[in-house]
This record gives sequence, C-alpha cells and structure tokens, in this order.
Amino acid sequence: MIVLASAGLGGGADQECAQLVEQGRIGSLDGAPEYSFTEINSIAVTESGTVYVADAHESSIREFGADGRFVRWIGREGEGPGEFRSIAGVSVLPDGRLAAWDRGNRRITVFSTDGVYEQAIRTEGVNPPYPFVDRAFLTDSAGRYYLRIFANPPSLAPDQSDMATVQYGYLRLSPDGTVLDTITAPKAMPRGLAEPIVIHTRAGHRSPFPEEVLDALSPFGHLVAGHNATYAFSILDPAGRIEVEQEGFQPVEVKAEERAEWRARVAFAERRSRISFRDVPTRKPAYRDLWVDLDGRIWVHRYSEAVDTGEPIPELWLDYLEGDEPRITWAEPSLYDVYSADGRVLYCVQAPADAEVVTSRGSLVWAILRGAFDEEYVVGWRIE
Repeated sequence: MIVLASAGLGGGADQECAQLVEQGRIGSLDGAPEYSFTEINSIAVTESGTVYVADAHESSIREFGADGRFVRWIGREGEGPGEFRSIAGVSVLPDGRLAAWDRGNRRITVFSTDGVYEQAIRTEGVNPPYPFVDRAFLTDSAGRYYLRIFANPPSLAPDQSDMATVQYGYLRLSPDGTVLDTITAPKAMPRGLAEPIVIHTRAGHRSPFPEEVLDALSPFGHLVAGHNATYAFSILDPAGRIEVEQEGFQPVEVKAEERAEWRARVAFAERRSRISFRDVPTRKPAYRDLWVDLDGRIWVHRYSEAVDTGEPIPELWLDYLEGDEPRITWAEPSLYDVYSADGRVLYCVQAPADAEVVTSRGSLVWAILRGAFDEEYVVGWRIE
C-alpha cells in the first residue's frame, strides 16, 4: 500500500504549523537538587501524566506528578535489587509500571506504580558493545521489551570505513524476559568512507546534512524506517507494509553562506583530528530524524531553509572553552510533520529552536529544553 502525503508539507519556515502552548515545566537553575538536571537521557510519561526522568550522571530515576511536583527518587547506585550502575532508558509498561534498562548491570528492572522494586530481568542475550544512542530502550503495547543493539557490531579498529556498514536493530524480549527475536533496521546505503562531522547543540546533535537510513520503533511492535534522500518512509507492520511518500517533494538548497560556514568547520575538524570528513552537500536531505510517539503517530523532523541569526548557535561545552573553531550562525526552524499510525498526514508542528522533542501522547508533547546557562528542563506543551 502506498500513501501519498499532502504536498503542503515540507514547506519553508513561513509555513503555518500548529502551535505549542506551554502547560508546565520541571527544572530549576538554582533550586532544590531534585529539580536540577545535568544530562537527561530518557523520559517516560504515564497516561495519568506522571513523568519519570533519567539523568545520565545519576543512578536513580526521578518521579514527578502531573502537576510537576517531585514525588520520589527510585533506585540507587549499586548492583543489588532495585539498584543501578548505568541507566540507559526508562519506559512505562501498559499497566503503568516503570521499567528501566540498566546497561551497567545488564538487566531490566521493573518497579511498581508506587516506585517499589518488583523484579530484575537479566539481558544475557545482549553482548557489548552497546550503541550509545537515543531511544535505546522501549516497551510496546503488549508489555514486551526492546533493546537497541548492533545487528552487526563494528570492529574495535579505528577505521571509519567500518562504520559505513554498521547495522542497528532491536532485541525483542517477552514480558518475562525471554529473547524472542531481533527486529533489524534496513542496512545503511553505501556512502563512501567518510563520516560527517557532529556538533552538539542545545537541541541535540547536528551534522551537515548526511543522507542516511533512519528508523524508529512503534509502540505496536514494528519499525518505521526510511532513507532520507527522498521524502519517503516505510511502515513495516507485519499485517501490511505501508509506503508513505510526499508528493512533489523538492529538496531544500543549502545557501552559499551557510555551506561556507559548515565547510570551514569541516576543514577545522580535519586539521585537528587528521581524519577526512564528508564534504557539505549543496542540497539537504528530506528529514534529519523520525520517531513514533506513544499513540503510534509518526513524527518526521524535516530539514528546512536556514536563517542567518547573526550569532553563533549555542553549542554545548564549546561555549565555555576558548577555541578557534569556526562557528555556525545559520539555524533552521524545528519543524515536524506528524502522520497517523497508518501513514495519513495529520499536521505540522513547530517547536522552539533549543528544544529536543522526545515524546507525545494525545494533544500533549514533552521535550528537553535548555536554558541560557545550559540548564535543562522537562517541558510539557499542548498542541493547538
């Protein structure tokens, strides 16, 4: 089945999109420690609005009520029952219980809705190395667990050509922890030996417009995947594969001044690292990311026309170091096209430039937002 998306999507920054109206935020620059975040790496939200937050530099999970008030710490550092060494992701099971993937202890830990330890599920089927990526751990509507893995792990040799053939997948486990199978993402398209540079911004990692295969897991247990060279993706539902393609898609041109800034940054990175990186293209791919929300809707984070802000875009850590890296002043609006679970186009959404949108349910959207001093907040918005 092929679904042709509305030609109205994929427009420029002046396209009218749904608005996000803030409903509340969790976090503080100088407040109590339970409201101070260092590096949030996972957020889980229940149907009632309870929010669980995992910070990469902590061995506990924080629970907040729907009103944003702190409720409790869950777990602590260690190797015993209910303890963690390295939390790589949190997710809510269909019955409301909390599950956490502890990469350090190589187990999934389950807590009751009251934050009480219930059980640990060993993940013996997952062998290092583990990919350090977003959405490393998820659950589905049947209560099964999914761990992001290397389907064909890269070698330990510092050879970039090896990374061009890396294939990711998800290990699927039953509710009792039995390994069921591996869902494999499509293989990456051949792209030569060089990788793009990466800069770390407040809204996540950014690279100069690489063409790549992207995939995301649906809460219904199947993948959504696409190669972003064109505006198309596949809903890989075993009950019936759906191909979604945007009719009349035209790629966004990389402006000459924008490309010059990125090329200067690439040249600097090559001099510093003595590694060859990919050149900056003259046209942008269709989208930089895609993910599936808690209702099964597909969010496509598309590339769009950049605007010269006149100031360097904020980059984590770099803003506090004295260096001579050429800076990027061109920034894109953060635009998402949202599709139903069966590929029908719904609407577009524009998010704040410094926000990393991470999940959504119903008319609500949650994101990680960085402030002027790189402090982090969990922000909830309503789509209007």
